[in-house]
Amino acid sequence: MRFSGFMNVYQLDDMSWQYQFGEKSLEANTLKELEVLVSLYGLKWRVLDESLAQESLEADKNNITGFLNVYKKGDYWHYRGSELKSHSLEVLKKNVLKEDLEWRETDTDLAYKNMKLDSRRFKK
Repeated sequence: MRFSGFMNVYQLDDMSWQYQFGEKSLEANTLKELEVLVSLYGLKWRVLDESLAQESLEADKNNITGFLNVYKKGDYWHYRGSELKSHSLEVLKKNVLKEDLEWRETDTDLAYKNMKLDSRRFKK
């Protein structure tokens, strides 16, 4: 868990975000989604460390893959909520479907771009 620069907000190991308040917490895949959740609950959303908050926003923006529950950490593509990971998006997709988990595009252009870039990595 890593502090984000936002009040009560931490980045979890699966690259998702958590807002902690008392014994309870809210979780979301992106900071924008988490901010909406926090406001729906009438909780405060504040920046405590401007520099760290900017780093967190940049990391969040760069970790959007175009696929539901898929994130990249290091050289691996991961599927949130499972132990599934692979160097290849295509292999990850096959493993996700084999486990009867949902594989869905959330951003067609971004998904296409990531699949193309990933497939080029392995054609060399």
